[in-house]
Amino acid sequence: CSFCGPRFTAIYALPYDRCRTNMAEFPLCRRCKGEYNDPSNRRFHAQGTCCPLCGPQMALYTADGRRIEADDPFRVVGELIDEGFIVAIKGIGGIHLAAKTTEDGPIAKLRQRKRRKYQPFAIMSPDISVVKGYAVVTKREEGLLTSWRRPIVILQKSPDYYLSDLISPGLDTVGVMLPYTGIHLLLFQHTKEPALIMTSANEPHMPMVTTNREALRRLNGIADYLLLHNRKIAMRCDDSVLRVVDDRVTFIRRSRGFVLSTIDVPIRTRSLCVAFGAELRQSAAVLCDGKCCMTQFIGDVENIETLNYLQEATGHLLRRMLGITRDPDVISCDLHPRYITSWFAERLSSSKGIELVKVQHHFAHIASLMAEKMVGVGESIVGIVCDGVGYGPDGTIWGGEVLLASYDSYERLGHLALQPMPGGDLCTYYPLRMLIAILAPHLSLEEIRDVTLSYVRQGLPHGERELAIVYKQARKRDTLKTSSTGRVLDAASALFGICRKYTYEGEAAMRLEAVASAGQPRYRLGVEIVERNGKFIFNTSKLFLNSFNLLKKTKKIKKEDLAASFQHSLAMGLAEMAVLASEKAGVNTVGVSGGVFVNRYITSTIHRYLKGRGIRFSAHEIVPPGDGGIALGQSVIAVMSHSGA
Repeated sequence: CSFCGPRFTAIYALPYDRCRTNMAEFPLCRRCKGEYNDPSNRRFHAQGTCCPLCGPQMALYTADGRRIEADDPFRVVGELIDEGFIVAIKGIGGIHLAAKTTEDGPIAKLRQRKRRKYQPFAIMSPDISVVKGYAVVTKREEGLLTSWRRPIVILQKSPDYYLSDLISPGLDTVGVMLPYTGIHLLLFQHTKEPALIMTSANEPHMPMVTTNREALRRLNGIADYLLLHNRKIAMRCDDSVLRVVDDRVTFIRRSRGFVLSTIDVPIRTRSLCVAFGAELRQSAAVLCDGKCCMTQFIGDVENIETLNYLQEATGHLLRRMLGITRDPDVISCDLHPRYITSWFAERLSSSKGIELVKVQHHFAHIASLMAEKMVGVGESIVGIVCDGVGYGPDGTIWGGEVLLASYDSYERLGHLALQPMPGGDLCTYYPLRMLIAILAPHLSLEEIRDVTLSYVRQGLPHGERELAIVYKQARKRDTLKTSSTGRVLDAASALFGICRKYTYEGEAAMRLEAVASAGQPRYRLGVEIVERNGKFIFNTSKLFLNSFNLLKKTKKIKKEDLAASFQHSLAMGLAEMAVLASEKAGVNTVGVSGGVFVNRYITSTIHRYLKGRGIRFSAHEIVPPGDGGIALGQSVIAVMSHSGA
């Protein structure tokens, strides 16, 4: 229909008439044309109307491109999936890989072929009653699942969960969606499965496959069969992913069903801004005259293919969807000098003579929340911004910040204690490195080895030799430092033996949350906040030292309780820092932003604490708290600072 997504993926240009959509290649037959031209018919000027005679056709192919003749390809595909085969299925905005969910074999095969060892797969069930058989579904979540937007909703696995554990290994949640095309509905008529894997058919770190030729070439070796149609996809669009956190809709990925929904912002200016976001989980934004429109989910812009997709999506949004043909007055990007998006923005600015505004990562995060909540120009809030990485103007890696922010400036009032990060990004891929680095200034190498030796070989590529080198580097003064909350959560996950090696973004923290949800915060790990040089600093080392001592001395300690206690103490420390900053600044609103606030427990704990102290709490509901929402903040900051604003 006009609103739920197919139109966005079908349009080449506006206004929305059949001749400017991907249905232009399918001339209407006499009967359909009569309905299309009849004002009394419900298909009058329905641009996508067609029938089996004049519309797109489905066809089934083998992996090597040989067409399989079948009277009903959906029946054949249903049988193939039930037999354990992997089938690529072309939809409205891309191609999914489908597999059965009640057996480990097909999922293990899909993981091996996609090189996706542990990252959770989304699944699709035919209706909500089936979903309730394996997941806990609240009224709010049911409303989201059954809405016309049909997003993927992250649900808690039920005690009676009966699907394969390989769908979301190590997690207590599963991402679920309901059918949103006729293709899906027909497919479920011919499979015995209660749910099917429905994951994007793309290679790691590459845009989603959309064309038949590309699918037959790139999915050979991944899919056993391909069910394709001959209608082109005008613009690819991933499924949206969200979660209910603290009784609020929290986006993990804002895309199909939400694209082109404009966001009202409190800054009304004719200046046109295009913001290119950061680097990971990317979306761009266009802002003008008090309204912001964001692109669909782009992904991680770490290669030329994804950069090209970012350019394509931004150009499509500007020229074809919004009808804007002039160059922007100002463009915005992240302050990080080595992001591909920053390089691209600099190049565009230089070549076209457009003003460029670089925005500090965490300032953009909190500005996106302020804009979403319509905080007025000249007003300020205190923001807790927690994520994995953001380039700090002081040369350190930020990620656990308490900021006093308005649209034109920010002040860092507090942060997590700076921790050594030897090897830089290697600490992201190997959380054990981060754990060793945090403990190194306080413990001997022998003490650390005693607790970590059992999984050093699994967590470090070079074993004990690497342990000694990391320890030595961490004790040097000139080692790179970080205040990142993400790295703290990674290190805790390593300490408790939950996750020792990164295979997808956020894995260690997600697994920690899953383990913690089965425990209780029984242990007091100590929240120590000191004021130094006018800033409040939360001593996270104390959390690790106390956890370390408990593990060493208490033989019967439950890992679940210790994980829950760590999350609780971290949340309480962040909340108390915000209270101190709020009192110091005389501001009674505290907002949270950053990818960490997809974590239910940390978010709700901070909310409860602030509410108990009489402070107004604010969190994202329209754009993701993670980097997928950062372009909104960049755009409002840029138009505020633009010389013509």
